[in-house]
Amino acid sequence: MKRNGQHLPMLREIREAHGSNPVRREYERYLLFNGYLFRPISFLLTWVAIRMGATSEGVSWLSGAVGLAGCALLVSGSQEAAPVGIGVLFLFNLLDCVDGDIARSMKTQNPYGRFLDSVCGGVIDLAFWGIVGIMAYRHPFLLHWPNAFGYGPMFWLAVGGATCFLFIWLGYLEMCFDQILRPDWDKIQSRERGEDSPLNAAESNLLLGPSSEQPVAAWIRVLMTNLRVRETHYALLLVAYLTATVDLLLAAYLIYYATYNLSLLVVYAKRGREVKALYSTRPSSGTVSGKADLRRGEP
Repeated sequence: MKRNGQHLPMLREIREAHGSNPVRREYERYLLFNGYLFRPISFLLTWVAIRMGATSEGVSWLSGAVGLAGCALLVSGSQEAAPVGIGVLFLFNLLDCVDGDIARSMKTQNPYGRFLDSVCGGVIDLAFWGIVGIMAYRHPFLLHWPNAFGYGPMFWLAVGGATCFLFIWLGYLEMCFDQILRPDWDKIQSRERGEDSPLNAAESNLLLGPSSEQPVAAWIRVLMTNLRVRETHYALLLVAYLTATVDLLLAAYLIYYATYNLSLLVVYAKRGREVKALYSTRPSSGTVSGKADLRRGEP
């Protein structure tokens, strides 16, 4: 099918375009809610959106507006608005899938589109746990322990803020490692594996599949990754709303992000010391143990 001489992809082609990136395909293979719920629906919505003449950038703007509307409904004082807000966030996540699928299917990927996708999705992600904290404060009937330590719902408002901070800090910690330490760390790893070129950040971060060598550790990594993605957050928020345990969800994620941040800081500090050891080696000439070529910057 064509419109104005441009081929309109069929549903099969939309799926194939999405799976054309092997790194993304391997990463999403173990994201349960994404693979079995959101993606199948998003492919259908993409098929419809393309035939309506929608662009990936337009859908990105729409997804951001929908996401903000969902957050507003969650923090409103209306008891009836809370479940609607959760549903609107599900729609936001679907639209955030659609914009990328349109770009890949229509071959219109561009830096501006990626920028919009990151900004419109990021503004919701960064505020999410703070929004849940406000939701808990505004709707005490959703709490299993409404008078926590005698502080009332205000306690869960503070927990939401702390969880939000730890979520943002985790992303910042990973960004600092990727930008400052990862280039040298990847070179160390590739040399130990006897490879000519290191894995890039995406490849080394997204290899999630269960390993026959360390199956338990690999499955733990799969679980940890599932717990971090927004579709899992939304599904668990729906369960917490239906069971009136929003406070338990906040407490669980506060502990999760605190533990994750501390563990990652320890691991990154250890790797940083190994990178520092390479920079501390001062050969008089040539290279020492093949390490000098790993240095960057001033001697």
